Amino acid sequence: MESQIEARRGTTVLEGVIANLPMFRQAPRQSLAELARHARSQHVHRGSAVCRRGDPMAGFFAVAYGMVKLALRTDAGEEKVLRLVGPGETFGEAVMFLEKPCPVDAIALADSLLVVLPAEAVFALLEGDPRFARSLIASLSQRMHALVADVEASSLRGGLQRIAAYLDAHVELGDDGVPRVRLPTTKTVIASHLGVTKETFSRLLRELAQLGLIEVARREITLLDRAGLADIARNGPKAR
Repeated sequence: MESQIEARRGTTVLEGVIANLPMFRQAPRQSLAELARHARSQHVHRGSAVCRRGDPMAGFFAVAYGMVKLALRTDAGEEKVLRLVGPGETFGEAVMFLEKPCPVDAIALADSLLVVLPAEAVFALLEGDPRFARSLIASLSQRMHALVADVEASSLRGGLQRIAAYLDAHVELGDDGVPRVRLPTTKTVIASHLGVTKETFSRLLRELAQLGLIEVARREITLLDRAGLADIARNGPKAR
């Protein structure tokens, strides 16, 4: 009896996580309940692999809490972080449709709870709910748009402009109304994601601070002049 109650409680938690994902917000409650019945949770400790490049993928993942980096690693050990996946975000959908192995290493950057959504259950929902199909297409399209923006940033923008754009895109207002950015992971990982070294990342943060645009306190960055930072993000630094 207790195991049945625990199973129902677990399914309810999974349904809540799934319902808060953007692609499922228009799906009927009945469909979400059916999807949750087939889904499972996966706890991953910080530093552990969710999956490795070449592993089979039988579905896709949603992050309930924590953070996962998607990265490529060269034979020489150099790493390129392609994406950071946080709470309420998903990864692995495109690979699920292509029925191909995982193309990246997915590593937990913090103790994380993931929801694993099996392909068969997702395909059944796609066939029965056009609204969900549109939401999934929109989600994948948005991901492609973000990838194009990342390629543009890394190939056409300088390091200072990339960092300014990153800070401007991740700003949050504190209770005091002051705009701040809390780096979600280490500077090494953020730097790899932005296509610079850790040393360059730190140097460019100091340069933005010297311009009076930001103030850095470890992982917390206060935006002193958001308009000026946004101008660099859009147009690049002014010639001096």
